[in-house]
Amino acid sequence: MIAARIAAGGAVACLISLTACNLHGEADLRATLGKYFTLGDTLSFESKMTCTAAVFRAALNDVKPGMPLAATSVEAQELFRASGKAALRADGQTPHDLTDEMLTSEDGAFGRQALAAAALVGKCLSDADSKDFRRALTRPGATIAYDTGVQGVMILDPVERKLFFAAGDPL
Repeated sequence: MIAARIAAGGAVACLISLTACNLHGEADLRATLGKYFTLGDTLSFESKMTCTAAVFRAALNDVKPGMPLAATSVEAQELFRASGKAALRADGQTPHDLTDEMLTSEDGAFGRQALAAAALVGKCLSDADSKDFRRALTRPGATIAYDTGVQGVMILDPVERKLFFAAGDPL
């Protein structure tokens, strides 16, 4: 009986403070991502206990100095090991190609983290955002980034001028 009351109290507290039950809060996520990219409007945002999906208008197709930017998967892995975050953009290659390349390297931490975040975001992505996210993953010249601080992958689509954020927690 006591355990049931405690569980009920936890559920009520969770409902009262809904953002505490979400993986990310929109304002905090915008503030963090704004250190790395020049953001415009929030186009969509969904966060639950197990996932967060967000799409922002990219005011510029840039990566700010707060996010180390690499041109090769080897360099990205080194930057990721050193700082827990890295971005990678290579002309003619897609984020999907780059992730595959990193997964097959000896130290595939960046690729594994990015893949896991993207794989676990499904419940938070709308159908339209899911299609756009997949398109961005296969867009040559798009930027892929991962930050262990927010435990999420970012894809900057230079054609659509959108920044996608995906994070998932397997709970």
